[in-house]
Amino acid sequence: MNNIRKIGKYEIVGELGKGAMGVVYKGYDPAIQRYVALKVIRKAELDPTDSAAVLERFKREAQAVGKLHHPNIVAIYDYGEDDEFAFIAMELVTGRALREHIRSGYRPELKEFPEILVHLLEGLEYSHIQGVVHRDIKPANVLISEMGIAKISDFGIARIEASHLTKLGEVLGTPFYMAPEQFSGSADER
Repeated sequence: MNNIRKIGKYEIVGELGKGAMGVVYKGYDPAIQRYVALKVIRKAELDPTDSAAVLERFKREAQAVGKLHHPNIVAIYDYGEDDEFAFIAMELVTGRALREHIRSGYRPELKEFPEILVHLLEGLEYSHIQGVVHRDIKPANVLISEMGIAKISDFGIARIEASHLTKLGEVLGTPFYMAPEQFSGSADER
């Protein structure tokens, strides 16, 4: 996958990271002349038995989060698909995931920590009001910009009101960070 030079209209600049579903690249949008993060799924790497559901969930993530406009949620700019890839173009946050900060020994000062929590809670409150429940909040999905702004990323398993893509009893997420009702798949999850 390292030899990819272009996906859709985006020029690939480098790789930012890998996740369970695909790769996140740093891309460049020549039309608007800005850098973006591209979350990319290579269709050939999907299990054929559930590829349609995975691609539908991926597209639904773009649609749901694309409607969310909040300073503490990573902005979605574009969704695209071709024969080889499905991708989401999103805001490129210059900074690091909270997970990387913690691993490098970062411990916020007492005055900084409440500010990070407020950013996180404001973003979550906004998304919940809009009917989108993240369901996988963990340090890897909280980006801290160089300006100290916390931004929620990766709504890939979000529960979206009126969506059929996540069924009652279906357990998705990172078990270590799940709420008990989410882990058990109970109806009270919200």
